[in-house]
Amino acid sequence: MLRRASARGVPLPHQSLTLLWAVERIGDGVRLRRWSEVRDELAAALVAGGVENRGRVAPEYPVVALRHSPLWEIRASSAAPAAHSSQPRRWLDREDPEFGLSAPAFELLRDERNREQFAAALHRLLDRAAGPAGPDAGFWEIQPGVVVVRRDVHAQYGGRRQGGIGPSRSTPNVLLFTDPIRGRSHGYFDGWGDDGCFHYTGEGQLGDQRMVQGNQAILGHRRDGRTLRLFRVVRDGVEYLGAFEIDPDRPWYTSEAPETNGGPLRTVIMFRLRPQGPVQSIDADLPETPTTISRVTSVPVEASNAEQYAMTSPAEPTTAFRREAALVGAYSEHLRSLGHEVCRKRILPPNEPSPLFTDLFDETTGELIEAKGTVTREAVRMAIGQLIDYRRFFEPPPRLVLLVPRKPRPDLLDLCSAAGVSVVWGSDASSTPTWTIN
Repeated sequence: MLRRASARGVPLPHQSLTLLWAVERIGDGVRLRRWSEVRDELAAALVAGGVENRGRVAPEYPVVALRHSPLWEIRASSAAPAAHSSQPRRWLDREDPEFGLSAPAFELLRDERNREQFAAALHRLLDRAAGPAGPDAGFWEIQPGVVVVRRDVHAQYGGRRQGGIGPSRSTPNVLLFTDPIRGRSHGYFDGWGDDGCFHYTGEGQLGDQRMVQGNQAILGHRRDGRTLRLFRVVRDGVEYLGAFEIDPDRPWYTSEAPETNGGPLRTVIMFRLRPQGPVQSIDADLPETPTTISRVTSVPVEASNAEQYAMTSPAEPTTAFRREAALVGAYSEHLRSLGHEVCRKRILPPNEPSPLFTDLFDETTGELIEAKGTVTREAVRMAIGQLIDYRRFFEPPPRLVLLVPRKPRPDLLDLCSAAGVSVVWGSDASSTPTWTIN
């Protein structure tokens, strides 16, 4: 399948790295790409894979060398030259061919399981290409708190030079890089938890993260005999924080975070990294540490915490929150006038980094109340979903109540009744509203 050249008896990694590069882009849906468009990108992928340590990067070599493989396709007006000659670069620049995975390979590898198995096989070939570790492979000399230049770290210890996770094929290490401040714009919320672990976001800026490639390298680091080495990005380079391992009892969990540059929410992998020996302390604490059990506490009604939700225009959220706050304030005063004790509930679900806040909870009657500043179908359906979500964390289960400023239309009242939700609405009088319960 692969005709691998070798240097001093050790297979070269170029072809395997090029196939990995193509496999990693299957999700883009584009099978063939032009040489002029991806030449530099492919060269960077080869450098990240350690090719630079074996001489000139030469991305033209694997593109042409794979031409006889059933996994590969090149579309050009003339035949490709032999890979081991002076012709490939000139031929590629002149022809600017399209190349990539063959159609059968592309279709087969669109299946996630097939893709993971193929990538694992390529990684095994790359491990062979890396050759046996030298006598100093396990030696680590950077001390916690020391700031170094990232390229110097890779030159000595290997690992990918881009991205946050760099498994090394030349030393028994997985290099991890964190930037707790700038990383937030890409959906990475790293930091120390009160469980003694550093919570580290897996790789992948778009779409749901999966346990492949760098993420798999972290999860399997003990099996592979590797140490996790954590660095923090600082102005003058990267600061070494220390050696870590994944927590043996609960190594990872999933959470939600936005895609890069404020995109839609997606599922991310959060690794729980435990220090192995002394580490450099940094000011990067999680606002909440996820736990395996839910936690429900009471907070004052006047607390300003609110769950954010999407509306159709930028101005509407502020208006909606103001209406809801006024509605909750008026109704809570009404309940207090009846001698009821009211509060809000703060709910931290299992393995979640951010709490949920209810609008109102009547301690006297056991009613869980969600307010909406409008009676549109969208608002009513959202409130029902929120109430059902919250109810799971209460024992005994509370009675569900929707609080709205006016009476909903009959169809929406029927919807609430079918969902087991009572509806309370106020009168139009702004000074002393009266309340009607359906």
